[in-house]
Amino acid sequence: MPTRRLHPWIDARLRRLPEPFRQEWRALLVFGFILIFAAWLFFEVIEDMVWGDPLVWADTATYATLQALRTPWLDHFMIGITELGDTPVVIGVALAVGLWLVRESAWHTLLYWIMAIGGGSAINSAIKLAMKRARPGDLHYDGVSVFSFPSGHSTTNAVLYGFLIMIIARSLPLKTRLPIFTGAILFVGLIAFSRLYVGAHWLSDVTGGLAFGSAWLALLGLFYMWRPAEPIEPYKLLAVAGITLLVVGGLNILLHHGADVLRYAPGDAS
Repeated sequence: MPTRRLHPWIDARLRRLPEPFRQEWRALLVFGFILIFAAWLFFEVIEDMVWGDPLVWADTATYATLQALRTPWLDHFMIGITELGDTPVVIGVALAVGLWLVRESAWHTLLYWIMAIGGGSAINSAIKLAMKRARPGDLHYDGVSVFSFPSGHSTTNAVLYGFLIMIIARSLPLKTRLPIFTGAILFVGLIAFSRLYVGAHWLSDVTGGLAFGSAWLALLGLFYMWRPAEPIEPYKLLAVAGITLLVVGGLNILLHHGADVLRYAPGDAS
């Protein structure tokens, strides 16, 4: 929105600020709020885990309820959704977007893209190793994936699609941004819920993963938005990411769905 539509007092002060802030001040304020709230929520979840507060009590209730509600057809659907958030799919989409940014010579955006995905994944793994929290059941994971907090699917997909939409939305009119933001939020939310449904995580794992992912995304956004947007052909980039998700995600489901149905077989709901 042009600054001339604002109150004259605000308008006068915005005009004194650097150009990127004048263009993106609303987004920067939103990122600041998200960072504060998400960081607070993340540390609240950790505190609840340490002291056994109500959120952790809700873990067992949520797990038992969802396990009791499982059906074969819904199992196949939710396992398919969780497979769309698996590491090979995340890597595939991240590489496709990265190559597109190289093609467009969007080096500033590429740097933040690498920091978002690589940094978020590395910090998530470090927290898992530090917390060493067991999953609800034995799902035959190995390495750092043995541990459940915070949810890697929730963290990495929130960062992946959140930062992708941040890149794309900067080059789009306001009226076009809402459906894209809504679609990304619903997709990430569905992946996060699928982790609860298949019994791979506790509620606090997913809550903590989404909170950490949102905080990391907002922190990077506060710095990324200070530079003018680079030309990236947003609709083509969205198509590249979407096609990659469908192709790599479809292959991941085709190759692993049978084994994952056995891995995520319903647990004890008692």
